[in-house]
Amino acid sequence: MRVLFVYPNLYTQMGFNHGLATLSAVLKERGHSTELVNLNENLPPVPTPEDVWRRIEGTRPGLIAFSCLTQQYVAAKELALWLRRAARQRGFDLPPLVVGGIHPTMVPSEVMADGVWDHVGVGECENALAKLVERLERGERPDDVENFLSWKSGVRPDAADLAPVDAALWRHNPVGEFPDLRTLPMPDYELFDTQRITDQKHGWFGLLSSRGCPYRCTYCLNHRIVDRYRDELGRSTTQIGFFRFRPPEKLIEEIQWVLSRYTGIGTFIFDDDLFTQNVEHAVATCDAYKAAGIRVPFVVNSHVKQLDPRVAEALASAGCRILKLGIESGSPRVRKEVLQRFMSNEDVFNTIEAAEMFGLHTSGFLMVGLPYETHAERWETVDLLAQSGIGRFRTSLFFPFPGTESYALALRGGYIDPERPATLTDFTESSCMDFGADENLFIDKLATCMPWFVNARLSKYRATPASARYAPLVERVLALSAGEWQSFKPSVRELDRELSAAAVAAGELHYAIRYNAFMGVRSDYYLAEEAGIEWHTAAAKPVPERLAQLALAAAASEQC
Repeated sequence: MRVLFVYPNLYTQMGFNHGLATLSAVLKERGHSTELVNLNENLPPVPTPEDVWRRIEGTRPGLIAFSCLTQQYVAAKELALWLRRAARQRGFDLPPLVVGGIHPTMVPSEVMADGVWDHVGVGECENALAKLVERLERGERPDDVENFLSWKSGVRPDAADLAPVDAALWRHNPVGEFPDLRTLPMPDYELFDTQRITDQKHGWFGLLSSRGCPYRCTYCLNHRIVDRYRDELGRSTTQIGFFRFRPPEKLIEEIQWVLSRYTGIGTFIFDDDLFTQNVEHAVATCDAYKAAGIRVPFVVNSHVKQLDPRVAEALASAGCRILKLGIESGSPRVRKEVLQRFMSNEDVFNTIEAAEMFGLHTSGFLMVGLPYETHAERWETVDLLAQSGIGRFRTSLFFPFPGTESYALALRGGYIDPERPATLTDFTESSCMDFGADENLFIDKLATCMPWFVNARLSKYRATPASARYAPLVERVLALSAGEWQSFKPSVRELDRELSAAAVAAGELHYAIRYNAFMGVRSDYYLAEEAGIEWHTAAAKPVPERLAQLALAAAASEQC
């Protein structure tokens, strides 16, 4: 059977989807063919509904499978509705429509009740989708395939208005086993325009060496996935096999194939939730990477309480460039009571210090606009960053994903603006949370100018004159009215470049907005990168000497 995948990912992170690539690989391994419509503004021209229709008419797929996040679900549903109405008007026999991904996994009954889809996938569907395809190909009833909500008898009610329908008309089948990462085929990178995506991402290329996570952070989908599989499989959490790892030799084989197929790869990103959690697997993967002679630097995710010295040493030796850490809030109370992240500020400081001892650049994930977080606690996040000396940080606006504990918390607290969630496509520039006009304004300023706020507080914790440069600017930003802020906001990036250039010339350690609008990067790191100096070499020198050398290198580079 031919399967057409549709990936609506407009106005969000660009490009590749690990889940779709593996789904496609499994289907191809079993003799089916696949193709993809990738809807992303960074990969123009963006297909219109008519373009999608012509693809369907031309290739006649036996199944159309959508994958979407919460922010893209409305667009997916609208396209599916358009296709159904067009098929009815044009007398075309539309193949079954399937939807999966994070949003359908979290709220499958809500998605099925929309009356648009023939099947709604829950969880990891590699084995289940292949079974569904084979059932359809043989003309058998597909209504009892694991991991799917399906219409009874496999027939979707012919509702003329495509209105929401009664739950009594469908079956909610329990999930099956998690796929075994040891036997899954290599992801189908050819499904995507992978070379073009790699070029657009300036050589950053995503990989996966594991799936799953042992933690239950309230804002993440993992805790709901664990609960569903535990309940529907009838086993304990430890028995469902959620946290799994790919054999290092298979991963290395994949990486070598990728390097032989695509050009311009400058950095691999291991998108595992927690690369460093399993010491044995992390060390074995790093050792295999190094032994294979792979010289492309890479980036991994870690936990501030899970950086074993053996792992840190192995990462540094194999060429790890950045260690990413989930910090989220500078308030210990918010981390514990709202986010269920049980770690102290000292844990954060110690992990950053340990990582940098091995020459690993550190990066922190932060959220602003968290429910139940006070104004003073939002300033605690600023102070934690200033005190930690972290290499970089990425600031996002809290987004309560439906189905998560944090969504229920935010809803109970009355923080969610009911008109906003369906209109949002990202969590870096807009929020559906409402804390009142004054606090909403403060949160927007903080999210946009976090590096300035941090720079203004640096002198509380380390000897740097940068605070004197940034503190008056922060006071000016805080004094702006809502209208004044909206006029000022578009100038932030340009003003930051001017301030940063002056701070570099004066030899002041500071954070600048670099690479994108929500990233603050420590000046010694980006200067080393611009000068072509390896970070572990630059970091080995004391800060004053390091800054002086890097400032000279930057000046020489500009003269050239």
